[in-house]
Amino acid sequence: MTTPTRRTSPEEPSFESVIKKLVEKDEKLTSSDIAALSLAEPEERVTFRRYWPEVPAERKAHLLGRMVELAEDDANLDFSSLYRMMLDDDTPVVRTAAIQGLWENEDPSLIRKLMPMMQSDPDAGVRAAAAEALGRFSMLAEYGKLSPEAAETLSKSLLSVFEDSGEDIDVRRRALEAASYLSRPEVREAITDAYDSDDPGLRASALFAASRNLAPSWLETLLDETVSELPELRYEAAVALGEYEDERGVPQLIRLTEDDDAEVRMAAITALGKVGGRDAKRQLEELTHSENEAVREMATESLEDISNTSRLLSGEIEAPLIQPESEEPEEGAEWDEETYAG
Repeated sequence: MTTPTRRTSPEEPSFESVIKKLVEKDEKLTSSDIAALSLAEPEERVTFRRYWPEVPAERKAHLLGRMVELAEDDANLDFSSLYRMMLDDDTPVVRTAAIQGLWENEDPSLIRKLMPMMQSDPDAGVRAAAAEALGRFSMLAEYGKLSPEAAETLSKSLLSVFEDSGEDIDVRRRALEAASYLSRPEVREAITDAYDSDDPGLRASALFAASRNLAPSWLETLLDETVSELPELRYEAAVALGEYEDERGVPQLIRLTEDDDAEVRMAAITALGKVGGRDAKRQLEELTHSENEAVREMATESLEDISNTSRLLSGEIEAPLIQPESEEPEEGAEWDEETYAG
C-alpha cells in the first residue's frame, strides 16, 4: 500500500486560508483548495477544530462529498484525521458522511468510536452507517487481525443491536450484516432468526449475511429463494450464490438472467462470472449478443472474470501482491496495543 504524501508548492493554498475561505458562505472552494486539507498536521487540526463549528451545515456536507470524491480519484489525498473530528459534528448528515469517508480505514481504534455511535447516536441513519462500517472490523477479526477480546466485544455489540426489537429496522439489518463475517454459532443463529422473521428486509439481510458467512448449510435455502416472489430476495440469493461459487447454483442463475427485475438479472450475470464452469460460460457468451447494452457489457465483464480465474489457477498469471496495512495508528488517534493482534 502506498503511503499518501503531502504535496507542497508555493502556488498551493495554505490549510488555514482554505479553512477561513470555507467559513465564508459565498467563497467557492476549488479542487486545489480541498486538496490542501489532505494529511493535516497537528497544528492544522487545531485550526480546523476551531473554525469547523462556524461552517454552515449545507457547506459542511458539500465539502465532505467533494473530499470523498477527490480522494477516490487521487490516492495521495488523505482526509482521515479530519473525518475523525467530523464524527462529533452536530449535524447527522455530516456524521454519516464522515463515517463513509473513513470507509477504507482499518485502524482498530475506530472501533471504540463507531460502537457508541451505533448504540446511542440520536439519528437512526448515523447508527446504521456506524453499524455498517463496523463490518470491515468483523472481517479483520475473522482473519485474526484483532485480538480475541476485541473480536468478542465487537460481536456482542453488533448482535445486541440486532436483537433489540425496539431499534430501527435498518440499524438492526446493518448490525447483522456487519457481524456476519464472523464464523461463530451465535452469529449463524442470528442469521437464521432474521431469515425466519416476517419482515422482508430482515429476510433479505439474512441472505446477504449468508453471502459473507458462507456456511454450507445455507446453500439449499439460497437455491430455493431464487424463485421467491420478492425481487429483493431473488437479488440477494443471486449475489450470495456468486459468493459461494458452487456450480449447483448455475441453473438457477441462468434462469435469473431472464428475470423480470433488471437488478436481479445483473446480479445473476455477475454471479455466473464468479461461479464459472462450462454452462455459465455458454450462457454468458449468449448474453454478449443481447439487445440490451447493459446486459452485453456485464456479460463481457463476467466472461473476463472467468478467464482471469482460469489463468490464475493454471499459473499463467500470478495473484497480485497485497501489501500489509500499516500497524501504526493515525497520529492523534486513541490507541490500545491489545486491540490489534495482526
